[in-house]
Amino acid sequence: GRKALEMLPVNQHEERQQFFDYCKSLLPCREAVDKFRPDTFKGSQFRLPLMEFSGACAGCGETPYVKLLTQLFGNRMYIANATGCSSIWGNSAPSCAYTLDESGAGPAWSNSLFEDAAEFGYGMLMAREAAGYRTDTCGNPAEDTVQWVVGGDGWAYDIGYGGLDHVLASGKNINFLVLDTEVYSNTGGQASKATPTGSTAKFIVGGKKTRKKDLASMAMTYGNVYVAQIAMGADMNQTVRAITEAAAYPGPSLVIAYATCIAHGIRAGMGTTPHEAKKAVDAGYYHLFRFNPSLRDQGRNPFILDSREPELDYEEFLAGEIRYDSLKRSHPKQAKELFRTASAQAKERYRYLKRLEALYAAEESAPASSRENR
Repeated sequence: GRKALEMLPVNQHEERQQFFDYCKSLLPCREAVDKFRPDTFKGSQFRLPLMEFSGACAGCGETPYVKLLTQLFGNRMYIANATGCSSIWGNSAPSCAYTLDESGAGPAWSNSLFEDAAEFGYGMLMAREAAGYRTDTCGNPAEDTVQWVVGGDGWAYDIGYGGLDHVLASGKNINFLVLDTEVYSNTGGQASKATPTGSTAKFIVGGKKTRKKDLASMAMTYGNVYVAQIAMGADMNQTVRAITEAAAYPGPSLVIAYATCIAHGIRAGMGTTPHEAKKAVDAGYYHLFRFNPSLRDQGRNPFILDSREPELDYEEFLAGEIRYDSLKRSHPKQAKELFRTASAQAKERYRYLKRLEALYAAEESAPASSRENR
């Protein structure tokens, strides 16, 4: 019957600060950092995260991705953050979730508007280029710093898509992380173009009739953009691999991360969000893949499908989230029809990705003369 948090005078707990300070002094473990490669999931987790104590909901699916970014790239990061959940939990006055390493350096973070994060990040990149920076403020070579643009699906799929597309088409070395919760999480859970068929959300209580926008495939049509879909709870190693590949790619990159959200109404509770992401992939609801154009130079298939054949019943996954189950209870006939459509779309999507993998494999195995003429 007691509340989880109680507000008490700070002087009643001053003696506990010494324990926190001691534990903080143990990180990072230099022996482990030196022993394990940082571009592996295990190795990355021994590195000091430069994001802590965020204002996110408990079990938020967005924060682990950004925490991981700071462990992989730390004080080499420049971040342009779209307004939304990630900017609110990331840096709402008077607190900031981003912190400093032992040398007093950390990510360079800034936020403009909801709709112009891509242009804002592009401007940050151009400003650094125009200034002729050879090193950043920590002495890292300019080529070792990564410009990241972070935002949600409401920005990337909808209101900021024009800017995102413009910057992807620029060919510049800039990286995008889209935290895909499939709704406008920060403004109350309204439907976005990332909302799948059959899902309920604000203003579509009868279930969304149209399918989810295929942002990844649209970006892949450029041919020179690194594109990946990831879900940390489903495959942690694939997540780290995709992010490190995106950062290393000498051109634009787009990483779309499946992010569980309190707006999904996960029936097992927000403490099970990694398992929920795994279920989404196991059911074929969400697919993992990487498209790396630089592999072509090595004569390798640039498209890697990381998802296996679905092994979990699609509607069993839907039943675990209130955003779908509520439709089944309120409009059972409509739910049955929409869920059948959504399941068919998911299977079609997987077949499309398998064909894409085979198509690129066939192209790379063709004679060199035909590859040069394509």
